[in-house]
Amino acid sequence: MDDLVKEVIPLLQYLIPGFVSTWIFYTLTAFKRPDTFGQIVQALIFTFVIHGMVLGIGAVCVWVGEQGISVGRWDAKAETCWAFSASLLLGLMACCLATNGKLHRWLRSRNVTKQSSYPSEWFCAFAQFDRVITLHLNDERRVLGWPVEWPPESTSGQFVMQYPCWINGDGTKEPISAEFLLIDSTKVQWVEFSPASEGSS
Repeated sequence: MDDLVKEVIPLLQYLIPGFVSTWIFYTLTAFKRPDTFGQIVQALIFTFVIHGMVLGIGAVCVWVGEQGISVGRWDAKAETCWAFSASLLLGLMACCLATNGKLHRWLRSRNVTKQSSYPSEWFCAFAQFDRVITLHLNDERRVLGWPVEWPPESTSGQFVMQYPCWINGDGTKEPISAEFLLIDSTKVQWVEFSPASEGSS
């Protein structure tokens, strides 16, 4: 048993930076967590990148030290500190790339991919079109407002609508005496995005 523990602990120490990056990514983005195996695979990928970064940082630090500028020894403690720092940086960078869509937009412009960086077309529409929306409810009522928050997928979660108002059958608007209205996404049949000029007014 002691031998097993001695073998497992170094392995966990090696993999923990990748798990930290994975935890940061799924905590700060709307992506749905994969199953356990999928998370382990992603953590392994992050771990590979992180330790590659640490090797590069170590080589640079050793070279700087050889030039006469030394701030300490490059040992296991230094590697652990840099691995933890790299895991934080990599996790935050992955979040940034996944939420701003710039990388996928650049790749689409060069016909490398047709995909977006968002977890679904549903989330992509709300992230790209920042404007007033109309929710068509299951009971055939309609509510118009500004989506402050929206669910990451259509099958679960709630809409938080600011300055909501009901839309009557003749198209007239009936204000609701509330600044915010919370609506379950399962009560929504479809979503209508208002023209950009109307949404900005």
